[in-house]
Amino acid sequence: MSPLSNNALFLTYERNPLPDFFKTGLNVSLSTDDPLQFHFTKEPLLEEYSVAAHIYKFPQSSLAELARNSVRQSGFEMEIKCHWLGSNWYLPGAAGNDINKTNVPNTRLAYRHSTLLGELEMIREASSMKQESVPTVKEPEKGEEQSESAREVHIQPTPDAIAAKAMGARF
Repeated sequence: MSPLSNNALFLTYERNPLPDFFKTGLNVSLSTDDPLQFHFTKEPLLEEYSVAAHIYKFPQSSLAELARNSVRQSGFEMEIKCHWLGSNWYLPGAAGNDINKTNVPNTRLAYRHSTLLGELEMIREASSMKQESVPTVKEPEKGEEQSESAREVHIQPTPDAIAAKAMGARF
């Protein structure tokens, strides 16, 4: 994301979703967008990091995580990613972090990974839930009497019911 460009074109700093996306745990990074038009120095990417630090009040650990995300998302060869992130950069969570190279706390990456696994498990459980049956009235065919057995139809549970069931709530 490029907050400077977004601010100049269509989205004020205050309305930019970058801080919310990042705090939620989405894999976001900073980038430049048309440096000759939106940036004022020879180091446009540093300007973007300055905005993140000063406007969004990101601490050093968050800036380091944004930089780590950028290298992971890049098209750099494996050797370059190994140089900047460590030899296990491709592993999830703290297992793929070399704190001496990235300056990103292992506890942060472990938390992000465990949260992701929890969300994926909730989705898996929700998708495997069986459809629930509820009684309803079915229109009889011409000249046909409506029987008790014709009063059933299958419906999908609501998203709230799926989420509650996935979190272990009892009904």
